[in-house]
Amino acid sequence: MEYEQALGIVRLMINGGITKEAAISNPAIPNEYRDRIRATLEQEENIILEPARMLVANGQRGEWLNQLDRSSWYYWPKLREYLLGVKNRSEPVVRLLDETTDRILGQFPPPSTVQFDIRGLVVGFVQSGKTENYTALIAKAADIGYRLVIVLSGIDNGLRRQTQIRLKKELVGYADNRPDAVRLPPSGKQWFQFTNEEFDGDFQPGFANDAALQGTQPVLLVVKKNGTVLRRLHRYLDLAQDKVKQSLPVLIIDDEADQASIDTRGSYLAEDEPIPDDYEEPSVINGLIRDLLNKFTKITYVAYTATPFANILIPHDTFDPTRKNDLYPRDFIVDLPKPIGYFGAEELFGRFDTDTEEYIGGLDVIRPVPDQDMIDLKQGLLPATLEMAMEDFVLAGACRAYRKQAKFPATMLIHGSHLIRPQLELEQLVSRRYAELKDEWRYQRKHGFREHLKQRWDQEFRSRLVLRDSDQDISFEIIEPYIGPFFESVYVRVINSSKAGEILDYEREPDLTAIAIGGNRLSRGLTLEGLLVSYFVRSTATYDALMQMGRWFGYRGGYEDLTRIYMTEELSGWFRELALVEHELRQDIRVYEVENLTPLQIGTRILQHPGMLVTSRLKQRYSQHITVEQSYSNRSMETIRFPFQRLDDLGTLLNANLDATKSFLQKLGSPSMDAQGMSWTGITPEKVLSFLRSYRMDGEVHNISLPLVCAYIERQNENEELIKWTVAVRGLESTDSTLGEIDLGIGKPISLNGRSRLDGDSSSLGSISNPKDEGIGLAKRQLDEIEEKMASPENNIGFRAAARSVRSPAEGLLLIYPVSRFSGHDKKNRTSRKPLYDDPKDLRAQDIIGIALSFPKSDNAQVILGEYIVGTVGWRSYEQD
Repeated sequence: MEYEQALGIVRLMINGGITKEAAISNPAIPNEYRDRIRATLEQEENIILEPARMLVANGQRGEWLNQLDRSSWYYWPKLREYLLGVKNRSEPVVRLLDETTDRILGQFPPPSTVQFDIRGLVVGFVQSGKTENYTALIAKAADIGYRLVIVLSGIDNGLRRQTQIRLKKELVGYADNRPDAVRLPPSGKQWFQFTNEEFDGDFQPGFANDAALQGTQPVLLVVKKNGTVLRRLHRYLDLAQDKVKQSLPVLIIDDEADQASIDTRGSYLAEDEPIPDDYEEPSVINGLIRDLLNKFTKITYVAYTATPFANILIPHDTFDPTRKNDLYPRDFIVDLPKPIGYFGAEELFGRFDTDTEEYIGGLDVIRPVPDQDMIDLKQGLLPATLEMAMEDFVLAGACRAYRKQAKFPATMLIHGSHLIRPQLELEQLVSRRYAELKDEWRYQRKHGFREHLKQRWDQEFRSRLVLRDSDQDISFEIIEPYIGPFFESVYVRVINSSKAGEILDYEREPDLTAIAIGGNRLSRGLTLEGLLVSYFVRSTATYDALMQMGRWFGYRGGYEDLTRIYMTEELSGWFRELALVEHELRQDIRVYEVENLTPLQIGTRILQHPGMLVTSRLKQRYSQHITVEQSYSNRSMETIRFPFQRLDDLGTLLNANLDATKSFLQKLGSPSMDAQGMSWTGITPEKVLSFLRSYRMDGEVHNISLPLVCAYIERQNENEELIKWTVAVRGLESTDSTLGEIDLGIGKPISLNGRSRLDGDSSSLGSISNPKDEGIGLAKRQLDEIEEKMASPENNIGFRAAARSVRSPAEGLLLIYPVSRFSGHDKKNRTSRKPLYDDPKDLRAQDIIGIALSFPKSDNAQVILGEYIVGTVGWRSYEQD
């Protein structure tokens, strides 16, 4: 018996009423696992799980559910046992699922209600357990009397089949009562299925039992969003008796609800408006879904998605004379909490924190793909980084095999184009090179290949494993016995419409090890089991498409440190910025829940990006653009992002900034000198504004908007604030022989600072300023006050915040940091850092002039912060009544 199996048995026994100690001591549990199981369960008891957030149209609607006697329920209790005993979900996780689905189910009317039409939206994260949530919801709906369940699952056969299999395992059961599925329900409770697990097992009238809709057993259909299939379903339902359609409680789950379901064509028409001559009907799939809802008198529609941008932009009051209301979630919007152990955009790529004006770092798993490799790929050559990624896949797979000591699925994703021909060409390149690498290990490893892989392991994996956990020092010799078997187990497969026979079927091949090459079919909904390495270089123009392509999001328990994601600097920056978009959208939902606002009272805002659309133009055609104001009071910001991946652009930008800085400083007069540089006080805002307007930033940098900063300064000047500035140039106390000095034309050379780049975000320096520098220009009494504030337990603030709180609102602070192009070459670099330039002697490599701004606390401060997009339901700030 394996440990996981033993843990599942203990969970089932506890669920059956046996005490924890009695379950652990049961003879069925191997003695060597008991202490470990006890520790796991005790650790889980201390887990505090975040509840789901919910906006509802009727806060009293869920009271009926609390009055139900659940002793007769069947489907949810059996699913709960399955999750605890087979899937090995922890008790707190299952309890949270129970509570969350209760809150959603409470927004359904009781099935005995004469008539209802409910529209809701559930927002999860990419590959975070949305299917598990709606499976539990379906089970509970069946327990309370919903009789027909239709799951609209994606737009291709692979995703529909994956969903069908999942629901078969967790709801329906098999006649042979296989151990990895729920038991087949007893007679009278078994599900009628009008779709099956075959690749082409979508709805056909021949699969349907005409009498099933009139019986007492639940009916399940898993249908893809395809016009032909949906029309077949319509024709079948049209033949049902009217009294059946009037009395039958129906639940429709729309999975990946931002795909295909959104109306991209219909006219925007309110219910009481006359129909114009140029009126356009809704798009095909949207119209067919709305027609489906209108067939029934008792209907609940729940949309599920991780990228809800298009869904919240649906016009909330649009009305079609035939199809009635659109799919806007007027009754409820649910924000599912981020599950424990989940790795999303923020965890992998990091996120800009608008409160601290700093970046929250992600895991050290992102590896850059340089421009030359992109050129090679387009020219039909195998990029050097792709070969490196293949080697990483083998090394990571070998290490996981050593850790797991059992069979497991492992996948490498290569996503370079949505076009079939480039995918097929890439398959040839990858297959040929992988075969060569395998042969090198088989027959020629002693001729340098073993040493090459050992060096790669030591530099790329071993050094980082030790940095995370000193007990995880795994030498190459330890994983070496697993490299050969892993090499031999890997298949190279193209997953696209031209190779219909090639699929990733983890049901039939649970230990499948594959390099999967594809495009659209690998970019939404489909789970890649054991995804270790991703090579992703396909660009896209919309938030939702890009986030959905991130198949590496999800659960990586036990091997997150072995994960590697190869992509361009631009793409990794976009994912990082989408983490902020996602964070702000969810923050709005959470605040509105506290304010008891309904989905029809308020709309959520979506931060706009200059390089991407929120969703396709057709899906956001009725959206509105707004500007949002927020105070810069008591905030600091600094320039930390530069386009190192575009050295020509960077060189031009840095030369311009050097000229602008020299010109600015030479107009300030005689400075005060100290060991680290010089400073000026009493500088007029006009001079500071002139410098900020001449200072150049890369167009792809969005954490600081200097035009908005200038607008803030001007507005504060009208209130006699920020009218006196302290300007300081800060360098090292003594000149480093490698870093050197810089002449800014102010009489004394400045010792250049050393600042290296983040390894996982090589466009960013992480930070450029010294916290203590925020005290420059303050009087001794103010510095003493800072120390008092920091020493007081009730304040709990650092030097930066304390300095801003004591500085007069009339004063601003501008800090200038010259950074050496030789940074990172002056000393041994940290593992999480990389030199400023790979080759600092490159003519395009220049010293950097970085700046930091510190704004004191102000009681009268508002300025435009940014541009957002909202739907036809308006957004309002948190402070607005």
